[in-house]
Amino acid sequence: MKYLIGVDGGGTKTEAAAYDFDGKLLSKGVAGYGNLLIDEAQAIANIHAAIEQCLEPLGRKDCLYLYLGLAGYGGVADKRAIEESLLHAYGVPFTIVNDAWIAHAALLKGEDGILTISGTGSVSIGKQDEKVIMTGGWGHLLGDQGSGYWIALEAFKRMTAEADLRQDMSPLTTNILSRLELKEIADIKKFIYTSSKGDIASIVPVIVEQADEGDESARMILKEAGWYLAEMTLAAYRQLPFSPSLPIAVKGSILTKIPFVQTAFTDKIKETLPNAKLILDDVSSTIGGYYLAKKQI
Repeated sequence: MKYLIGVDGGGTKTEAAAYDFDGKLLSKGVAGYGNLLIDEAQAIANIHAAIEQCLEPLGRKDCLYLYLGLAGYGGVADKRAIEESLLHAYGVPFTIVNDAWIAHAALLKGEDGILTISGTGSVSIGKQDEKVIMTGGWGHLLGDQGSGYWIALEAFKRMTAEADLRQDMSPLTTNILSRLELKEIADIKKFIYTSSKGDIASIVPVIVEQADEGDESARMILKEAGWYLAEMTLAAYRQLPFSPSLPIAVKGSILTKIPFVQTAFTDKIKETLPNAKLILDDVSSTIGGYYLAKKQI
């Protein structure tokens, strides 16, 4: 049976999946991170490990195409190492793109539309015919509004305001300090300036818990995140000749798993584009590799 393999290489894990020409999942493999900017040699080894797991139950000669979406791929200066390793190992045609592009293809089934992603960072990607546009995606220093990192930082900023105004600690502040095992608001300074984006974003569940319990400050942070993500999406819409009934898909834990964010996002989109088709499905990005590979073949 002839098949295609899609690979989604992120900053935490790499997933590979084989699909027949009807899009039926045949096998899959999972390994460590596939972001070449973290450690190129290890990322390449992880990518191969995921593909090999995928190939194990199948006939290697029946693989017709590899389509890989790798986080950070656009920032790789010399792409020869990954390209040569794939050609040597598998001897089949392949394409490598940024992981956001196969996520777009996965949710929109390879067709035109907009995908908005919000995880630790945030970005919107629009595709209309052969034209593509990206809004957001500026990173945590220049943007990433509505992302997990942004949500966490907004909570920390509110904590500093409480300290400066000598206000009593809010329940949100108290619970964040407890989660971080800190005693005073002043202690967050060291945490903020010595922690990774992921570590900072890890307090988002505390904000969600407080919002669920009725904390208005926590709810407002999450709603603002949804509004920012909607504005980023609408900015992409305005830059391409989309129909007002275009499909708009979402991906990432912030938009797919936090109802306050998702509701604020969808309400804001519907105000401007009441006929837009919102796609909220949770699908593996690897099937985006299938859609794109099938077009190549």
